[in-house]
Amino acid sequence: MSTTRGPISKFMETNYLHFNAAAMMDAAKGYETHLDEGGKMMITLAGAMSTAELGISLAEMIRQDKVAIISCTGANLEEDIMNLVAHS
Repeated sequence: MSTTRGPISKFMETNYLHFNAAAMMDAAKGYETHLDEGGKMMITLAGAMSTAELGISLAEMIRQDKVAIISCTGANLEEDIMNLVAHS
């Protein structure tokens, strides 16, 4: 999977060098390597994450075949159904 670096990625690679930011960059690079080697990711969600519109990010990751499985609690499913009804 060849990835073109956008401005946010370039900013993070330049500036996220220390402490928790560096640990997050290490995790992101590990995730990218995992995907490049053909690995799949399982995302687990607990609590009402849909109010933060997490689905916008997840939908794009699913379209790009970066996520194979999503496991979530009933609260997430309920809110997604309510959002579907509200926006239909």
